Amino acid sequence: MVAVPAARVKLKRSPRREPEMLISSEKPADNIHGCPATFRAARTPAQGFVTYGEKAMSPGPPSPLNRMPTGVRPCRGEILAALSRVLDYMPSAGVPHHARVAVLAARMSSFFRRADRLDTFYAGLIHDIGLLSEDRDPDRWFSMAEQANQPLIRSHPLVGAQMVAALPELLGVAEIILDHHECVNGHGYPRGRRGDEIPPGAQILRFAATCDLVLREQTWPELISFLDALRQRAGVQVEPSIADAGIEVLGDTGFYAQLLAPEDVALLVQSTLHRLALEDLVVTEPELTGLLELFAHTTDAHPADKIGHSRRVADLSVLVAMALGVPASETAKIKWAALVHDIGLIAVPKALLDKPGSLTKDELDEVRRQVVKTEEFLSPVRGLEEVTAIAAAHGEAFDGSGYPRGLAGRGIPLGARIIAVCDTFDALTSHRPYREARDAGLAIDILVKGSGAVFDPDVVEAAVPALLIARSAEEPQTVGAKAH
Repeated sequence: MVAVPAARVKLKRSPRREPEMLISSEKPADNIHGCPATFRAARTPAQGFVTYGEKAMSPGPPSPLNRMPTGVRPCRGEILAALSRVLDYMPSAGVPHHARVAVLAARMSSFFRRADRLDTFYAGLIHDIGLLSEDRDPDRWFSMAEQANQPLIRSHPLVGAQMVAALPELLGVAEIILDHHECVNGHGYPRGRRGDEIPPGAQILRFAATCDLVLREQTWPELISFLDALRQRAGVQVEPSIADAGIEVLGDTGFYAQLLAPEDVALLVQSTLHRLALEDLVVTEPELTGLLELFAHTTDAHPADKIGHSRRVADLSVLVAMALGVPASETAKIKWAALVHDIGLIAVPKALLDKPGSLTKDELDEVRRQVVKTEEFLSPVRGLEEVTAIAAAHGEAFDGSGYPRGLAGRGIPLGARIIAVCDTFDALTSHRPYREARDAGLAIDILVKGSGAVFDPDVVEAAVPALLIARSAEEPQTVGAKAH
């Protein structure tokens, strides 16, 4: 896809000093590993969408076929912040890595004319999205050489950049993610770039990530000793001007104290969103689909046999909605909900998801809480309220025996009733660690037997031919999924 450069959002810069950035970001990247030679930022202009809920006044509206439904438009930043919460989720308490890196990088970028603050902030929120390993902490290896020796670690900036670059509006973000593990001394990865080959935003992100690592190595460190350790570590990774800016930002004792507390970091993310991204709104349905597909990728990345589950459920849900005669605008919401229906599973221990045999009552309750986590992750995103409600209700049963609220019959959103059928069908016909995939005919029999109890009879009736046609059209493959 070729992106047409669009007007950039004009941002008010910090009144603090802004020395000219000494590093050129205009040199194109080498075309290696199948990576584009350059990522040219092209964010859709937000002018005309002044605040939430106001009538669009853009002089050049998108095609009616792609335009978002009227009403509140989601903010790109709030969606990416929700994705950041998913990436950062840890059962134990701790300061979220992506969030802390993002707020520090955004504040540092105000020092440099050539560093796009919004792109740098967004890149910080999701910079490790390409890390397919279950260990989402590449910096736990002390040296870049040790990280580079881990194949999944070495490739994750490239994988993440390719994922994000699929959205033309986020190409500038992709460029920063691609190079955020490069070092000016040439010892970084994935391409071993050095000096002014590395864009300023990527160097800022490198410094911010190193800062987070040093903070996690030390518990409530004294400021002066912390800054000394940070300068020593980051001095070989970024240009002196980048390190100087970071040290000056961290020298603000109030800001430094906020970086040490999870609740304060969350507030910093929200204040940065309000300051930089409030008017950066999603304008088209394809873009929102692309953003929510990033959630699907994150959820389905591991275990390996689950790859593609959320996208398949989304595609099947669209077919069933069409068979039921659901209006196009509502079908779009059902597709979006299906893409994110399982994001709460990231809060469930893998041992429970892969456990052979029956789960105990306590284990089943823990797995079922995933829909509550899904709602918690998405609820802060204004404009996605209906999508969130559908996704959070896909565990409900038609007879009222489901979860989390025990809704019944038509009290369950239609989209959730559709997703429940498609989710179960894909799970039954996909490989799991403890059983082989079942035949599509057997899966249909199970759906029919559950009609009126677990599933809406009207949805099952419409779904059966659609599901059989969709599955017969696929080439034989072994896929993985998990439905709850």
